[in-house]
Amino acid sequence: MKVWDPRDIQALKDDVATMFSLLERELHVTFFDIMTHITLHVVEELDVCGPVHAMWMYPIERTLKMFKTYVRNRARPEASMVEGHLYDKTIRFVIEYMQDFSDVRHRIWDADKEEGVCSEVSKGA
Repeated sequence: MKVWDPRDIQALKDDVATMFSLLERELHVTFFDIMTHITLHVVEELDVCGPVHAMWMYPIERTLKMFKTYVRNRARPEASMVEGHLYDKTIRFVIEYMQDFSDVRHRIWDADKEEGVCSEVSKGA
């Protein structure tokens, strides 16, 4: 069900309970485990919390996994996470900032490309 009306929650609860009572007549008891029982609680959570995407933990878990990879010192994991996050943000900022610039100077030790003292000394020798 993709669309739900909060006024129909009680009817939905009754439908799920009726469905389970009909299934209990036809199926063996071993069919009913925790996963079939959870549908009763999903309807209650829909009533209390709203749609699932509002309480979805996946984005938070992905962020925590990223922070977990920053841990280098197991004695102080929080400090390692903060330090790694700051390094990551700094590097991302520098990379984004440096994309706007182009190299306009040559290295001093490139005598072939740069006119100056180094090239005159190498010609005279």
